[in-house]
Amino acid sequence: MKKLTVKQQKEQIGKMLIAKMTGGAISANKDGSVMTKPIFNDMPDILESKVLEDCLAWLKSNRIFADRNNVGEGQLGCSDAYYRFGIKNGGDIIGCLPNGRHFEIECKRGRGGKWSKGQQERCVELRENNGLYFLVHGTEELEYYFRDLI
Repeated sequence: MKKLTVKQQKEQIGKMLIAKMTGGAISANKDGSVMTKPIFNDMPDILESKVLEDCLAWLKSNRIFADRNNVGEGQLGCSDAYYRFGIKNGGDIIGCLPNGRHFEIECKRGRGGKWSKGQQERCVELRENNGLYFLVHGTEELEYYFRDLI
């Protein structure tokens, strides 16, 4: 059997992560995004903004340092300058565990959502560098992922 290159190994790891985080479905859309679904069957269908709000509240109640990662771009005022802010493709929530380990959480609506190619690549890069990346559809999943971390 032919040995895989480092690039091929990273692609294989990425595919395994995507399969795990999307419940085994890795058929990508034309733009490279994949549809996600919750790991629990009885998740309520709530909007992504509510999932985000609930996750931030849960993290705060468990005394875990975390902030919202807002991302955008545009002009400010009458200036011709163009500005970008936030971490492109970064999780909706960025934080640090008590042991110093970096984590990011990407929130999707309760019944599932679209995980972009850029977000998938960010997940792989973060995990390759010993960071944590979670894709959640509600606080039930967040509690599940953090059960052994806090």
